[in-house]
Amino acid sequence: MGSECVGRDALKELHVKSSKSLTGNISNLRVLKDTLERVTLQFCPKVEGNFMDLADFPQLKSLILRQMGSITGDIRGMSETSFPKLENLILPDNVYGGAGYKIMRISEAKDLIATIYSIKKQQPHRHPSLFEDFNWYLSESSPDWYQEEFGYPFSCCIVRAGSRLGWRWERKFEYTPDYHFEVNWLDPLPAKGSSEYQSYTEALQDMQSRMDRFPFFKGFHQPPTEEVFNRLERQYRPSREEMEMWENPSSSHE
Repeated sequence: MGSECVGRDALKELHVKSSKSLTGNISNLRVLKDTLERVTLQFCPKVEGNFMDLADFPQLKSLILRQMGSITGDIRGMSETSFPKLENLILPDNVYGGAGYKIMRISEAKDLIATIYSIKKQQPHRHPSLFEDFNWYLSESSPDWYQEEFGYPFSCCIVRAGSRLGWRWERKFEYTPDYHFEVNWLDPLPAKGSSEYQSYTEALQDMQSRMDRFPFFKGFHQPPTEEVFNRLERQYRPSREEMEMWENPSSSHE
């Protein structure tokens, strides 16, 4: 990513995918600081640098960095003035807070979510969908990982009911619907009688309906101890719908 890639003052978009020959540092894009609006780099293993080197780009609306193992950074460095026009953000899992980032303990999720929430609430310029397509996972190396024969990962994510934000844990499965935990709400309850309250209650009903269909972790706000999990697994009686999904995973749907 040398001068041959960044020598055009009027360049607004840069998209490079699957390039093993592209080299350099993401900071080289600073010569395009005033014009760049969209940057996509995917599987360019020789491109390195810190994504925060682009934080003061005034026009940047989309920053997508997928499978970029040499890109570093930490979302805790994002202030109210960082990425002032950003609407779309995907960061690699080796960045703290990036999509797929792995935490070592279940208890670490609260601090991670608190950081995400504080960034989303940096008004007025933060795009409402920022970070809402991300999942953050419990590491397979975690002491909290269950020692079962067929382990499936736990992840946490931001959820939205109307305008109200929260977050929850999920247990991810490959072919059948994930098991959701109860939502940990971040925003206060909207005022009753308001339009926001109506949209919140409608979305909440959908969440509760899904929980009733797949209630394995109903009443739980985070993954329990392995001992409690084993007890739940022994006691759980899946519905006919769920059994059919297990038997015919290719036709499963939520």
